[in-house]
This record gives sequence, C-alpha cells and structure tokens, in this order.
Amino acid sequence: MNGRPNSPPARSLILVVEDEIQLSKLFVEVLTEAGYDVVAADSVTDALSTLSYQHFDAAVLDIELRDGPVFPVADRLAALGAPFLFASAVYFQMVPKQHQGTPFVGKPFNIDELVTRVDDAVRRGRSGPPFGKAAD
Repeated sequence: MNGRPNSPPARSLILVVEDEIQLSKLFVEVLTEAGYDVVAADSVTDALSTLSYQHFDAAVLDIELRDGPVFPVADRLAALGAPFLFASAVYFQMVPKQHQGTPFVGKPFNIDELVTRVDDAVRRGRSGPPFGKAAD
C-alpha cells in the first residue's frame, strides 16, 4: 500500500509503452512500487496487440518507438476511453492536434512527477466515461 495522499485504489493496471529496455524497466519498477500492476510493451504493434485483449486503467506512452510514432496506440486508448500520458524526449509540438491536451512528461523525467501524472490519469479514467465503449 502506498502513502501518497489521494492516491487511487491499488492494483490499477497500467500499460507502459517504451522501447528503451532500461527505461521501460525503470517505469515498471517505479509504478509497481507506487502500487500499480504494470504491463510493458516495446512497440506500436505490441501495444495494439495487448490492447486487443486487455483493459488498462491508464497508459504511459513514449512517442518515438522502433516501429514508428505511438499515435495509433493513443488513438486506440482514446477510442476505449482509457486515459494516457506521454513520457518522451520528443518535443510536445510533435503531438497531433487531437492529442494536444494529453498530459506530457518530458525526459529526463522526475519520478514523483511521473507517479503523480499516472495517479491523475487513473482518477480521470475512473471519473470519466465507462471503459470499453469504443468510438466508431
């Protein structure tokens, strides 16, 4: 159990999409210590495949992945009503217009800021529209 004020209920499931192995491991470690269950994906293809069978309470997305920009994953998460944030060294201006309002954590990132942003995303998801209602 974590001691952060106003923290969301433990055991929320977070998708981390990051292709740098060491950074992905760090994200998983930090978020696990913060009380989350975490699934890592290292490519757009891997993330989209995972989203086809798994529900997530929130996601952390690197922008530039080895198989291209993460925006198809962001589009799918948005269609599912799942909140997400970008954690990237890529300039925020590279984010397409439809995702400009998405929280953005620049790399190198502050661990406390990352956890706070994930907490916020999980809370947003719990107070927003029901998950699983994909937009057509």
